[in-house]
Amino acid sequence: MATFVFQCPQTGLNVQHTWPDDEKPADDKTYVFVTCPSCTRMHLINRSTGRPLGSKDDRRSRNQEK
Repeated sequence: MATFVFQCPQTGLNVQHTWPDDEKPADDKTYVFVTCPSCTRMHLINRSTGRPLGSKDDRRSRNQEK
């Protein structure tokens, strides 16, 4: 199992999560739903970077692609 930490967009807390050790997607724009134990909501997490959709780092990387 792969473990990663992301920052909950609702609470701002660092949250640890695990997912199965399958191969990383070839596309770095692949997101998966993760249930957040901090706020109990669903977040879309980038499978390659471990960052939530809409995070500052996510927006910065998308703007650089343009």
